[in-house]
Amino acid sequence: MKRMKTQLVVLAILILSAGICFAGGGKESAGGKTVIEYWSSWSATENQALILQDAAKEFEQLHPDVKINFTFNGRDNRNLVLSAIQAGTQVDIMDANADNIKSLWSEQVADLTPFMNSSYSFTDGKKYVDVVMPSMTLLAKDLFDGVYGYVPYTPQAFMIFSNDSILEECGVEKYPATWDEFLVACEKIKRAGYIPITTDTAYGTSWVGYYLSRMMGTDAVNDLVRDGKLWDDPRVLSSAKAIEELATKGYFDPNIASNQYPVAQQNMVINENIAFYINGTWLPNEVKDTTPADFKWGAFPFPSVPNGVDGTEAGCYSSYGIAVNKDTSMDVQQLAFEFAAFVTTGKWDKAFEERANAIPMGLSNDWPENLSAAKSALSNYTKRYPSQTALTTNNDSKQIISSACTLLMAGRIDAEEFVRQARNF
Repeated sequence: MKRMKTQLVVLAILILSAGICFAGGGKESAGGKTVIEYWSSWSATENQALILQDAAKEFEQLHPDVKINFTFNGRDNRNLVLSAIQAGTQVDIMDANADNIKSLWSEQVADLTPFMNSSYSFTDGKKYVDVVMPSMTLLAKDLFDGVYGYVPYTPQAFMIFSNDSILEECGVEKYPATWDEFLVACEKIKRAGYIPITTDTAYGTSWVGYYLSRMMGTDAVNDLVRDGKLWDDPRVLSSAKAIEELATKGYFDPNIASNQYPVAQQNMVINENIAFYINGTWLPNEVKDTTPADFKWGAFPFPSVPNGVDGTEAGCYSSYGIAVNKDTSMDVQQLAFEFAAFVTTGKWDKAFEERANAIPMGLSNDWPENLSAAKSALSNYTKRYPSQTALTTNNDSKQIISSACTLLMAGRIDAEEFVRQARNF
């Protein structure tokens, strides 16, 4: 009986010890290492996933008592993390698009502010927040009401992408900063026999959406797609007339009404006869296999418009983010943040640029050559629009508005008819 009691006491101690090790993440393996579980939105074969794994191996060499395990869930990760945590699965680090972190995980992420404001061996004695892109860290703070909810990486942004060989040939010496300059550029391009503007089913609302956002501001456009009253605002008709003018003058791709994604972006690089296309900074990477070696990528913000409230400082921009589970211990949070900072600075930040054609977070790293023109636009963005602007933020009106935008750009309806159709939801 005494022996049985002793065994029970030992068993209880072992169970208690295991509970301590597992509580809050960062469980100890048999080798005595702290195991950190990272759930990622990349697929296992994507370059971003391979880079993270390579970086983890080096991080583990610097921290011999740490082991980082990865679970690559692809884009479904955003919907899997919370249920896994609630079921008792250890998840210490998780990544996703910044807006998904905010909308889906905001109650689960740790406040990383103390870590962001600390220095590390790989930040040259500077605070981490001072060595990475300000627009991205500002967004990480703004989304979480003044505290940092994630570490941003692989920044992204919408803007107008251009074939700079066409611009040079047509005498467009600088990127248009105003709508009048844009119209002059389009006319030069058309007269030279090129197509000034294209788009497709994926991005077709962007031309109307950006003009409206410049004219009215993003909050007003957000109200527009939810409240029928604002469609009577004269600025809506004025914006539609500006897009109608582009169609009347023949500046849009004649096939714009039938362009199914990704036809437009492939035509831009294969045919080399299209000057402008609103898309994201991922565009050059998406079409790299069909892009000629001498293709000259350019990029610039949507121009300012007459009597508008926003200028080129406003645009859609975001990033992926690495968040940390708030239920992990402070020691694990510290290690998790250090790994996030490790992969977003120095050689691993450079690896994202070289191997995944991603925009680097670190201020000291060069951008990919095909995105060098985009650097100025993204670096100067200080006012944020939703993806493809607020014109697409209401699922109840999105398809109706999108259809009206296509018909307007194709020259099949005028501005007045656009307003009548777009508000019919």
